[in-house]
Amino acid sequence: MRALLFDAPGGPDVLYHGEAPEPVCGPGEVVVEVRATALNRADLAQRAGHYPPPPGASPILGLECAGVVAAVGAEVTSVAVGDRVAALLAGGGMAARVAVDARHVLPLPDAMPFEDAAAIPEAVLTAFQALFLLG
Repeated sequence: MRALLFDAPGGPDVLYHGEAPEPVCGPGEVVVEVRATALNRADLAQRAGHYPPPPGASPILGLECAGVVAAVGAEVTSVAVGDRVAALLAGGGMAARVAVDARHVLPLPDAMPFEDAAAIPEAVLTAFQALFLLG
């Protein structure tokens, strides 16, 4: 599968398009066919070598994405194949497909462009929390 990869920390020049393993859908997960992703500070810090992914997480950049559910794990009842979603990820959003815990996907209305929805799970909800819940 196509993904945005890097082999060593650095600036934008270390990034390249390459091949990565297909994600595997666990029992409580969904696989999302990524249509849009967002770039945030954590992605930049990870690329620079200052923010390692959590243990077991994908080394591929991307903490949020939007797309279409391509596969559903055996224990998932909240979404179905073909649903439009945005997802909060531990990594992997800058790839063609990503496996994500089904509890971390949000349904999208048909009228919302994937490009707008991709920034909701991390950037928009972090700002909302800071402004309205913590502030």
